[in-house]
Amino acid sequence: MDGFPFSCSIQVRWSDLDAFGHVNNATVASYLEMARTDAWLKLFGDREPLGIPFFVKRLEIDYRRPIDLEDDLRVGLRVTEIRGASLIFEYRVEAGAELAATATTRLACVDKKTGRPVPIDPGVRKILRELVVD
Repeated sequence: MDGFPFSCSIQVRWSDLDAFGHVNNATVASYLEMARTDAWLKLFGDREPLGIPFFVKRLEIDYRRPIDLEDDLRVGLRVTEIRGASLIFEYRVEAGAELAATATTRLACVDKKTGRPVPIDPGVRKILRELVVD
């Protein structure tokens, strides 16, 4: 997927469909989460990617075409911005090699005990730069 250093396949499930037989709009947010989780696991491996305290602060999705049960679905992601305590992921959702949706999430790095923003760890920041496209 051009311009997206990470992408993964997503299996559309029957339970993802709405009354019209298309993937429910809210389910697309779950697909983004699946891609993000897959990216974390591949980037951080044994370094407890689920222990990295990032929370979704903002989510925007632009829907371009319906996603059907039979579609071969891929989600690409890249990092477009890394700040002191936050970063932005940008996504491209392709269904049957056609653009189905674009999306962005802003994630905030927070202290698990206080819930307050904290700077992104330099080691984590360095690894996340692998997903930045210039």
